[in-house]
Amino acid sequence: MDAEAWLTSERALIDRDEWTPPRARREAEERRLREAAFNTLPSFAERYLTERGLRPNTVKGYRALLRSRILPYFGETALRDITLSAIKAWRTSLNPSTDSTNAAAYRLLRSILQAAEEEELIDRVPPKVRGASTARVRRVAVPATLDELATITDHMPDRLKLLIVLAAYVGLRQGELLELRRSDVDGVTGRISVTRKIDKDAIPGAAGACSNCGRVIGAPKTASGVRTVHVPPPFLPMLQQHLLEHTTAGPAGLLFPGDRTDHMSVRYVMDRYRPAREAAGRPDLTIHHLRHTALTLAGQHGATAAELQARAGHASQSAMAIYQHATLDRDQSLAEKIGATYLAWRDRA
Repeated sequence: MDAEAWLTSERALIDRDEWTPPRARREAEERRLREAAFNTLPSFAERYLTERGLRPNTVKGYRALLRSRILPYFGETALRDITLSAIKAWRTSLNPSTDSTNAAAYRLLRSILQAAEEEELIDRVPPKVRGASTARVRRVAVPATLDELATITDHMPDRLKLLIVLAAYVGLRQGELLELRRSDVDGVTGRISVTRKIDKDAIPGAAGACSNCGRVIGAPKTASGVRTVHVPPPFLPMLQQHLLEHTTAGPAGLLFPGDRTDHMSVRYVMDRYRPAREAAGRPDLTIHHLRHTALTLAGQHGATAAELQARAGHASQSAMAIYQHATLDRDQSLAEKIGATYLAWRDRA
């Protein structure tokens, strides 16, 4: 019966034109096992980081996760020896108070194993551990009120008032704000094109670094980060005045230049932002929380989920293709509604 089963299997290989001599198959399997033994997690993880075209700050974050969470436990373990039970034991060993970082480490480990499966270094990725890739939200960011935003803006120097407005009412990221240039801004309509950002964790001198400052300029993190947004109409005079008084000359002139006309540093911004948020009684309010405030305002003024994702630059590429035309008109409408609310608040104040 064993011989007949073997013969049936060999005939099936012949029918599929996949037959090779049994000795060659044994030798290939032995070679595969030997190679798998040399494909350890640290060596393949290094290949994963260097060969996949990841952003410099992404690589930096992944290295930190490998160094602090993954490799101390797995060490030189071969990829084929990382089983579901091993992953569960590893997760049990992690500090439960850092569940957000633990979830990020699990996502990275699983992504590395999926890449190993694609290269046929392991037979398959171990099944998912339910709930391992997510972490509960410990603290929800509290958006700023219009009164708090007004206080913060009033306490910022003139050259930075617009930065607060673009973060808190339009929802631009800090790296996007510091890389905005005259050619990105229409001072009449208030339309802003977001196509670049500063990679703050990238290595100076790397490809993409600006010639006179060493900072690395790149596209937004995802394709959907390239977008067009609008400044609420009440802030157009501030935008126009800023273009006249504080922006470097020429189409490539920075909207928020530093003292030497290169990029303004994050430290410069924060040294002036901290006292302003303290004056508003919001020492917890980060620049990123201002962006959260902007998106909250947009949601309160009728933005759909797709429009919010588009305004924030979080939508998938396919969703952007579906909603792109409507988004430009609706985004301007949302900006007008936010502006009307601001005017009503200002009149009451």
